[in-house]
Amino acid sequence: MGQLTRFFAVIMFLPLLAACEDEQVSGPTADEITTAVIERFRDDPYAKVGHVENVTKTNSISEDDDEVLVMVRYELVFDRTVADFADDVTEKGKAAGTMDDVGSTVRDALDLVKTKMLTLKEGEYEVGDRRVVEDEIRLLKSEKGWIYRGRP
Repeated sequence: MGQLTRFFAVIMFLPLLAACEDEQVSGPTADEITTAVIERFRDDPYAKVGHVENVTKTNSISEDDDEVLVMVRYELVFDRTVADFADDVTEKGKAAGTMDDVGSTVRDALDLVKTKMLTLKEGEYEVGDRRVVEDEIRLLKSEKGWIYRGRP
């Protein structure tokens, strides 16, 4: 009779374990984290000269049931030089015909200055170089999954 009792105890315990596993995977998926990192990167000055690859979650802190702070590591891959970006801004400025075009050129010029300042601070790079970046992003749970909500 003791074995039968243990058998039923195990049977009753298995659904509880399954529920715990479901709870652990209820956070953002790897794809949602990658999407959030790429979205965040669009505001980075380096976005004009590079792109993101190999995003990995290194840790996370749940702040509420619907909010999580995710620590990430990714590679910044440089696609072009600051000089190439400067040439593009110059050409865009020469071709600006409307006030919207001028405003866009001014934004690009500011990004160029920020990118050059970062390059001076962090060192020169060549096209194809990779830098490992560690960052934190905040994600909120929405009806359509986890979405980027900004930096902490």
